[in-house]
Amino acid sequence: MSSTDPTGPRPTRTQYATARAVTRWYLDHYYATDADIGGARMFCDPLRVGAFAADAEALGSGDPDALMRVLVATTMFQRRQDAQILRVLRGISEQDAAELTSLTSLTHLAATSGCATLTSNRKLLDTCDLGKDPVTRLGTCSFNAHLNCHLKRHTVLLKRYGHFGKMPTSIALVVREATGGDLRDLFRATLARYQDPGERAFALRDELSSAWRVSDKIAAMFLSAVSNPDLSPGLTPWEAGVDWTQFVVIDSNVDLFLRSVSYPGPWTYEARRRFVRALARRVRLDELRPGLRRYNPRIVQQALYVFMSGTNRRLVPTDCGASDPPKCLECPRALSSRCPRRRV
Repeated sequence: MSSTDPTGPRPTRTQYATARAVTRWYLDHYYATDADIGGARMFCDPLRVGAFAADAEALGSGDPDALMRVLVATTMFQRRQDAQILRVLRGISEQDAAELTSLTSLTHLAATSGCATLTSNRKLLDTCDLGKDPVTRLGTCSFNAHLNCHLKRHTVLLKRYGHFGKMPTSIALVVREATGGDLRDLFRATLARYQDPGERAFALRDELSSAWRVSDKIAAMFLSAVSNPDLSPGLTPWEAGVDWTQFVVIDSNVDLFLRSVSYPGPWTYEARRRFVRALARRVRLDELRPGLRRYNPRIVQQALYVFMSGTNRRLVPTDCGASDPPKCLECPRALSSRCPRRRV
């Protein structure tokens, strides 16, 4: 068992070596390809996210409308297979996507709804009981049952849980209440308020996480997409002034890797985030792929996520697990013994 300190367990040599092998595999097979999920490039591609696609030039310049599109689309990626969420996004019309991602439209709809639960984000979280009728699958609530509000329409459009229709409006209210402006204003205000890049990173995470269904994981996914220069080259308007190495996305696939290398816990989000960041310190990315920053835990974490994601990899024709004959015997044991696509 690895030794521990006040911040959690320290990775062992075997755990370092395994993370490095997985990262090399990822950089060789998936990095910067269309099959790589989660970077800003994906959120600018209408073939993958449909009408939710942000304009790449606008996003790169920090346009607040483009940032809002990416944030709302990112928040859809939880507790469902990525391919399912991408299908949902592509199935939403341009007009509906525009409303779902417009801070101005969402705050106007909230202000003119006539419902007391929409006067603030706090009231929305505490009072609104949005759901779906089990028979009709239409949006319902008991607080204001006869009001045909936009949340009821949004929960049908998003095809998620009954309460998921609160998500876009909650994000809009959080951003507007923070500064009276938009996401660009939120970023600028955070930089002005805090001097330390790490404090700025955590402040942005905490502010966004106060919105409905925006967890630490989702906040880190969005923030890394718009700030991490190796994850989203040329599309990172929030790179300067923020310690983007803090943004690590811990999901079920990363947990599969952690279990495979006997990570002892604790299993809090913060402990797992720290552990992945510690693993990444021994994975010198510039030696594996020239041009990358030496230390970038989000890239190492992405490697763990992609490698352990058997469902996503089965949809990629060029994945090594689809080769015939299988290439599994060519893989190092550190990979083949853990690979969800092993064919030996």
